[in-house]
Amino acid sequence: MRSVRESPSHPDGIALGQELSLRVVLFHEAVASRLGLNATEHKLLSLIARDPGIGPSELVAHTGLSHPAITKVVNRLVDLGYTERRRDGSDRRRFTLYATPLRQQRMAGAFAPMAEAMEALVGGMDEAERRAVTRWVTGTIDILRRSTAALTETTDGPAPAPTPPAYGGAAEP
Repeated sequence: MRSVRESPSHPDGIALGQELSLRVVLFHEAVASRLGLNATEHKLLSLIARDPGIGPSELVAHTGLSHPAITKVVNRLVDLGYTERRRDGSDRRRFTLYATPLRQQRMAGAFAPMAEAMEALVGGMDEAERRAVTRWVTGTIDILRRSTAALTETTDGPAPAPTPPAYGGAAEP
C-alpha cells in the first residue's frame, strides 16, 4: 500500500483516511491529556456537553459501556469540576448531567489554535471545494456510524487472539 506522502497530488483514499483517523485520535488524546483525562472520559464529557441534561442510562446506550463504567467516569468528571449532576424535577431518583463553565473554558483553550487554522483552511476554499469536502466528511461520518453499528450489533463477540507462531519446528507456509 502506498503512503500518503508518496504521491501528494493523487493520495490513496484509504491511506488518506487512515492518516486522518490517526491524527484525529492523537489530537483528542492530546486534548484529553491537557484536561487531565483519558480518552474515554474526554469523549463522555463531549457527549455530556453536546446533549445537556443527558442521563447516565443514555450514555450507556450511546457508548455501549456498562452502568458501573459510566458511573465511575461521571464521578471522576464531577470530582474534576467538568460535569455537574442535577436532580430530575419529575423523578427525584434520577439525575441528569451538564458540562460546567470550567469544561468550556479549558476546551476553548485547547481547541482555539486548531479552530483558527481550520477556519483559515476552509476560508481559502471556493464554494465547490467546500461542497465536496462537506459531502466527503458527511459521507464518512455516515459510513463510520453504520460500520460501528454493524460491529456492535453482531453477537459473534470479540475476534479470537491470533495464535502465536510455533517455534523450534519447520516454518509454516
